[in-house]
Amino acid sequence: MKKVTAGLAVLHKMLLASTFIALQVCAQPAWATLGGDAASVGTGQAHLLASVRVQKAETYTLHELVSKTGTKIHEYLGHDGKVFAVTWQGPFRPNLRQLLGVYYQTYLNAPRPRIARGPTNIQLPGLVINMSGHQRDFYGRAYLPDRVPQGLSTDDIR
Repeated sequence: MKKVTAGLAVLHKMLLASTFIALQVCAQPAWATLGGDAASVGTGQAHLLASVRVQKAETYTLHELVSKTGTKIHEYLGHDGKVFAVTWQGPFRPNLRQLLGVYYQTYLNAPRPRIARGPTNIQLPGLVINMSGHQRDFYGRAYLPDRVPQGLSTDDIR
């Protein structure tokens, strides 16, 4: 009887470990990332339980994801299908690692003034990030200045 109980305990641990590994391997990004393509917008919709609205403009396409919690994420895609800007606004700060993609490490390494609180404004030659907010009201934007289509003002990226 002890052998059966011990065997079930080992089987249970193996099942938990394999489930954890499968979830890590199969995890998809929550939304399209800055500089990436729009292939993950559909998985972002499912992950966030969000509604998606698509607006086409002359020089870009805007994907607006609105989660059940009220957070809005705007993804600006050029005609090449690449995301050149992302914005967010809502009661929760988004996962910047997922949102910024390959630019996340650049964000972490960017020099900033030593201000404990207040807005973050990073302006590098290939990346601009502005964000601010307070409890239950966070907002920001990140864009790639070299990829912003002609005719679109960076002030219009909101």
